Amino acid sequence: MTTKHDFNSKVARAVFITLLIASAFALLILQPNFLLLVFAGIFFAVLLNYSASWFHKKIKLSYGLSLLLVIVLMFSIATALILLIGPSVGDQISKVIEIFPQSIEHLKETIKQTEIGRKFVDELPQNPADLLIGKSSSKIYTQVLGSFATTVGVLSNVFIIFVIGVFLAANPSLYRNGLLKLFSSTFQPRLAEVLDKAHETLSLWMFAKLISMTAVAILTTIGLLALGMPMPFALAVIAALFVFIPTIGPFIGLVPAVLIGLMQGTDMALYVLILYLSIQVIETYIITPMVEKRIVSLPPALTLLWLILFGILTGIFGMILATPLLATIIVFIDQLYVKDYLGNKT
Repeated sequence: MTTKHDFNSKVARAVFITLLIASAFALLILQPNFLLLVFAGIFFAVLLNYSASWFHKKIKLSYGLSLLLVIVLMFSIATALILLIGPSVGDQISKVIEIFPQSIEHLKETIKQTEIGRKFVDELPQNPADLLIGKSSSKIYTQVLGSFATTVGVLSNVFIIFVIGVFLAANPSLYRNGLLKLFSSTFQPRLAEVLDKAHETLSLWMFAKLISMTAVAILTTIGLLALGMPMPFALAVIAALFVFIPTIGPFIGLVPAVLIGLMQGTDMALYVLILYLSIQVIETYIITPMVEKRIVSLPPALTLLWLILFGILTGIFGMILATPLLATIIVFIDQLYVKDYLGNKT
């Protein structure tokens, strides 16, 4: 029998979920960069907290020293990578950017070898980017990329994310308990469980993606070197970075490699296409299921629509954070609405 207290608890949880989703969408529409910066900071804090907690348990350091050790290790690894492979990868990425327009023109010339191809190319705008960003290209381009369109914007936002992450990770219980105090004492234990579940989901998702990205980078580098493709390290880095965006990311990372391969010949472009598709199959059906088996399952169609929405509203930065944000929202909906409010425990 449902008591009045149980009914009130269900109503409170339903109201909480509704307000949470409504507030998130309001911020997403009105101040998308602010919302994404906050979530990116939380995301980074989860990474720091998870890593520091691991060192705290394994080598018995205090949490504060463990957090400091994690930050020092991150900076050391980043500095080592920049010094060891940064110049080479940077030069190759510059060459990729420089050669990309030439590869598009080469693709046009290849297509124009047929009558249908000539008609198709003649209908294209002089600037291929107009297909994506229309006549008001500079205006829309700026809106899509937001403050991340310039180097200064990137550095300032990275700094903000770093500061938010460090402050949150330095004393997570302070912010967690502060959030819990906004709700009734009867609801606090359950909300604490859900917050822990969301924290675990984000942590596992992040490390799973890092493993997938590393595997894709290694496999792509080996494959491109074996094929004799130019700029293999830069193309491998691009492919690995786009793994962070599920469903459509790998296909975006495929484009520059195939276009540059086409400049080496149609056979090379075909080999590169086969290589990337093979790696995508390995990543999707072998690596990802192994490393993400404990993570909340995301429906592919919902994930794709969510990525498109964030791409339209916030650009590439939003697409990078769209999936972990969706995973977090699904945890809250599943735990508080489906299981608690609807009573569906399956």
